[in-house]
Amino acid sequence: MTVREEAHRLLDAVPEDRLPDAIELLRQWAEVERGERPRRRFRTTGVFDGEPDLAVRSKEIVRDAWASEEPRSA
Repeated sequence: MTVREEAHRLLDAVPEDRLPDAIELLRQWAEVERGERPRRRFRTTGVFDGEPDLAVRSKEIVRDAWASEEPRSA
């Protein structure tokens, strides 16, 4: 089996609800291969004012926040 045949087989095995993600990834790779510059989908700019050690303590803050809540799904 060639690599292309394997790719087709795997694409056929992707669940219907995940196909848009797979197609978007393939499009990005194809654009790069053709020399086109891939476009970003989201552009954000943020300004944040917080405690000086916030970056150092970020894992601890998130861990404490998640521990105090009931499990949720996205």
